[in-house]
Parts: sequence; C-alpha cells; structure tokens
Amino acid sequence: MNVFWKIIKILAAILALLLICIGLYTFVPSFKNGLDSLVTGKKVAADDEEEPSSDADPGTEYSDPYVQPAQSSEETEEKSDVTYVEPETPREYLSSDIDNGYVSPSQEEIFIPDEMKLRIGGLESITPDIKKLSDERAKELEEELDYGDVGDGLEFDPLMYPYYRMLDDQSKHLYRQIYANACILKDHFKAVETNVTGTQLNNAFIAVFNDHPELFYLDTKFSAGYRKNGNCLEIREYYNSLAGNIEETRAQFEAAAQSVKNAAPSSPEEYEKAVHDSLTEMNEYSLAAPYNQSAYSALAGGSTVCAGYSRAFQYVMQLAGIPCYYCSGYAGESHAWNIICLDDEFYNVDVTWDDTDPGHNYDWYNKTDADYATTHMRKNLSVYLPPCNGTKYAGVNEEQQEPIEEEQPEEPPQDRVYLIQVF
Repeated sequence: MNVFWKIIKILAAILALLLICIGLYTFVPSFKNGLDSLVTGKKVAADDEEEPSSDADPGTEYSDPYVQPAQSSEETEEKSDVTYVEPETPREYLSSDIDNGYVSPSQEEIFIPDEMKLRIGGLESITPDIKKLSDERAKELEEELDYGDVGDGLEFDPLMYPYYRMLDDQSKHLYRQIYANACILKDHFKAVETNVTGTQLNNAFIAVFNDHPELFYLDTKFSAGYRKNGNCLEIREYYNSLAGNIEETRAQFEAAAQSVKNAAPSSPEEYEKAVHDSLTEMNEYSLAAPYNQSAYSALAGGSTVCAGYSRAFQYVMQLAGIPCYYCSGYAGESHAWNIICLDDEFYNVDVTWDDTDPGHNYDWYNKTDADYATTHMRKNLSVYLPPCNGTKYAGVNEEQQEPIEEEQPEEPPQDRVYLIQVF
C-alpha cells in the first residue's frame, strides 16, 4: 500500500513539473528560445533582440532607398522580389538648368471621364533592382565583366532628347553607356561611373527609356550591384523576346514606321495629324497586347496600351525631325501621353484617349497644361519637360476633321417586279 502511494506522489510531481514547463514555454520567451535551441541545436534570437547580419559593414551607413541589403553569390543569381514605388526625383541629382515651368495639379484634383476609365492602367513603371554585393560576389564580377560600349563620342540634341539634358554629368555618362550597350544588345557590364547613387542610376535608365523608342526590345526593368563601400560595380539590362531575332524584328519595326511616315504630308502640323490618325486606325486598346510597353506593339502589332501609342507616336515624329516627347504620369492610374513641339510651341497629345475604336476624335489633341489639369498629372522626370501653352496649332478645326464613316444598316430586300415579254 505504501508503494502505491509513493508512485502516486511521484506521478503528481512529474505532472506538476510538466505543467510548470508548459506555462514557462508559453509565457516566457527566453525559456522558449532556450528550449528550442536545446532541441534543434541552433541559436534562436529573442523577440527583442536584433539578429546580426554577416554582411553588415560597420562604419558605413546607407540611406539610398534603391540599394537593397548585400546578397550571397548564389542569391544574386535569383530574381529579386522588391516592391517598387516610383519616387519623386531629388533635385540635387539633376542638371542645374532643367525646366521648372510646369505647374503640377494635385492628385486629388484629377477626375477621369467614365469613357476613359477603360483606357488607363496599362503603363509599367521602370523597376530598378539594386543590391549591395557580398565581397565574394564583387570579386567575381570584377574578374568577369568589362565595360562594353561606354558611348564615348555620342551626342544627343537637347531639343530632341530632353531627358538626357535633365541629368547631371555622372548620370549622362551612365546614360551614354546604357544606351550604347542596348544598341548592341550587351546586357551585363561594369558601370563606367562608380561613385553614383541608386537614384542617379535610376534617372539615367529612365532617361534612356523615355528618349529612345527605337529600343523597342528594352524591358522596363534593370538591376545593379553596389560594393559595400557604396560604389556601383555592375549594371544589367533586360530585353524582351523581340531581341532574340533582332534583325527581322528591327526590319519589321522600321518598315512599319516608314510606312506611316511616307503616307503623311510634309508640313509638321499636317504630318502630326496624319500620324495621330494612322495610329488610332491601326490599333485597338488592349491590356493583353504583346510587347505593349514598346513602340513595336503599335507599329507592327495592331494592339497596344498608352505606352505603345505614345512611344510609336514619338518615334514617327522623330523620323521627321519633329521634337516629340514621351510623358508619363497619373490619369486615374499610371498613364503615358506625348508632348510635341511645333513652331517653338509645346502641346499635349493623348493618342490613346483619342482612339475611339472604331475611328478617332481630337478631344485630347494639341492641348495646353490648363486643358489637361483636371485629367493628367506628370510625374517623376516628366515634370521637367517644357510646359505646354501653345495656341497656334491648338486642337483641330472642324474643316480639318475627316468625317468618320458610320456603318449603314442593310436595307431590307425590296419586292422585285419582273417584266415578262410575251411573243
């Protein structure tokens, strides 16, 4: 009998100890971490402790919002999953003589007409993926990469290529290198400028993309790697699948652009109208259109979104030597349109919103910033494009508008009367 009660007491003590351990594990984090480490053999950081980073560089602090933490050599080969929100462009990283004449409306003032709500949201922002490199990966890249074509000797007319003019000298150097390597489809190279911020690099890539619609195979993203000391080491460009057969696709692209150009009158204002009309007739708005961020989609594809309309319009204008700019911003969602220069006056043109499928109108053609103030708002580098206050070629006169032929309903069959000649 005594043995029985001794066993009961031992079991009760074990049960009490077990309940105490469960309580400590549940409510005392340090006890939980210690027990977990005992079981797994690994150290587990307490909730209020910060786990140290093996790649941390004491003495160097990074405030650049573009530069992500250092990666191992294996991790840098994987695609980044960094969420990017288009930032405001810091003024100190741009040229001292940029245009500040544009007065931006507030986003709260923007109102989108119901009929236009199906023609917004197709624009993809430039997406940078910029990381801080581990020492091992930086050493590998130093040995593997060269500079490619650095673009020395290239010049860009500031009236035709306004985004290049906006940049500071270091960003212009990067612009020339990015552009030159894109022309030869070199996708990975050492940065010709190293002591640059992620913002400067991002500005240079945006400027190349916005100035050069002929690079229809250039994707809307890029990546770069920075050393721990803050110096830029590598740049990677990405190309869409059109680059895989570049001779054929470039020939298709140029032939389509020349066909539109050759069919247009020679005077700049009539040429602009003819190109506007051709692009609206050639295309249907579709978010599912292949390559819809490029001019190729609108010139050779038959369907596109705002980016494709705008970049195609820009390129065919450039072929005629007419300054025409790609402008990105906000119109209910991310949106793109154009700014064109005629007789030293600037106008807004939104080919996307003028395409009525079928036919077209001129509701958004050659308008001032005041006309666009309630529907369009420039963002990022586009705020430094010239203000639009032109009056000489504003809109289209009624006599210039070609009547849109409407399909006539088929008339019902008429009873036929047959004359029979009797001999």
